[in-house]
Amino acid sequence: MRGKIIKGVGGFYTVLTEENHRVTGGIKGIFRNQNIVPMVGDNVIVQKEKDGSFVIAQILERKNALLRPAVANVTQMIIVAACTRPKPNLMMLDKLIASYEQIGLKIIMCFNKVDIAKKADVEHLKQIYGKTSYELFFVSAKEAKLGGLKKHLYHETTVLAGSSGAGKSTLLNAIHPAFFLRTGKVSEKIGRGRHTTRHVELLCLDETSYIVDTPGFTNIDLTDMEIEKVDELFVEFRPYLGKCKFTSCAHDSEPECAVKEALQEGKISESRYRNYLVIKDEIDEKLRKNWR
Repeated sequence: MRGKIIKGVGGFYTVLTEENHRVTGGIKGIFRNQNIVPMVGDNVIVQKEKDGSFVIAQILERKNALLRPAVANVTQMIIVAACTRPKPNLMMLDKLIASYEQIGLKIIMCFNKVDIAKKADVEHLKQIYGKTSYELFFVSAKEAKLGGLKKHLYHETTVLAGSSGAGKSTLLNAIHPAFFLRTGKVSEKIGRGRHTTRHVELLCLDETSYIVDTPGFTNIDLTDMEIEKVDELFVEFRPYLGKCKFTSCAHDSEPECAVKEALQEGKISESRYRNYLVIKDEIDEKLRKNWR
């Protein structure tokens, strides 16, 4: 039987078959011998054993695979942030965007909790990310006001990513109440949400549409990025790349830089530009440490 892994816990995997049945089983020993670990999102062949149990006999070729969250065959990312409570960490958002741009995934930005946000907070986010080419959605998951976001989920395998407290689980409950995901409150003391998602699971919107809720996180590892290509991961920079005076321009202190000129003209946001410099410096610092 062909199917897709929708959950994996403790070495056992739940597979949704093409016949829309759910079966749970382990993996063949050959995978362990070769250190091959199935991932949520894998398309697989499931075999029924003589004792009636099921086992994954084959993992079909992956289109892609993310390490964090550990999920395969993703087609798009929705990066979720709260407009307020907690205050959005723009540095983390831009690192998330850069990391998924590197993989080449379609990115959608979703800003939640407009029902409790000040108008100025919403406008601030629009000014920053409105200069990118990403589709932006400002929603109230609590009130199930999603502004057309749901139609972008069909015929896709979508990963929701963002910090804890952004309201990802509440958003998924609003998209499809049958999910009944556990939600948590934001801590008044530390201004962050409690983690309510403990493992990666593929949620089925319909037979061709899957959504992955992921544990919230705040630390993004960018060590595998090439420092010379960080500017390519900022979509609003791309029209100006190759137009600087120097071909090796880092868009920092160099004269006649097309990116900085676009910044001065308001075509690139100051926040995104500053975060670009920070990301580049962090990668440079890690490279220097490795050389020592």
